Amino acid sequence: MAPLRCPTCRHVFESTYTVAMPFCSERCRQIDLGQWLDEEHALPLDIEKHLEEQATQPPENDDPDDEVSW
Repeated sequence: MAPLRCPTCRHVFESTYTVAMPFCSERCRQIDLGQWLDEEHALPLDIEKHLEEQATQPPENDDPDDEVSW
């Protein structure tokens, strides 16, 4: 296989030598997870557009068992 570059430490490694793909090690995988949990990484989101869409959509209630009938 072609060598890959770890997205955390930038180390070049062979994918056949790791169980933590796409990272070179479990340590790098845990560092990346910590960065997501600390919100150092985030997916781009236009919050104003998202809130507008949420406000104009009716509430979803697809499960008739959720409704209480007295």
